Amino acid sequence: MLGNTEKGDDGRTAVILGSAERQMVLNEMRLLLETSRTIVEALANEDLAAVEAAARPIGSAAIATVDFSLRAKLPLEFKKLGFGTHYAMDDITDMAGQGQPVKAIQLKLAETMNNCIVCHATFQLPEMKNKQVVNSAGVF
Repeated sequence: MLGNTEKGDDGRTAVILGSAERQMVLNEMRLLLETSRTIVEALANEDLAAVEAAARPIGSAAIATVDFSLRAKLPLEFKKLGFGTHYAMDDITDMAGQGQPVKAIQLKLAETMNNCIVCHATFQLPEMKNKQVVNSAGVF
């Protein structure tokens, strides 16, 4: 439930991962951000097919690609926020496929991005060096 965590130097919860695991999580976060940007652009162009095409691959099906040993290291709240974001991408896919209004999809995306804000405000993924946590203030 708590995952592999420590108190971070800035008050956030530090999620302790191996280097490769950390990179996997960071890559997924970047993909979510890139996908959100693509959806924003598609919505600006009122291109619901492009919204659907962008959101579908990062929906709940993407959860199955996360290694179980990595999942075990992630705290429950981190997983809730992440999984919730993937499920919301399913909703965005469905909304676009159903031809729902652009504004409704924009509002769903804005609501979904609150998960990103909460997650980044709550957690950090410090880099590990020689089995020590390295963060902005140094090693702790």
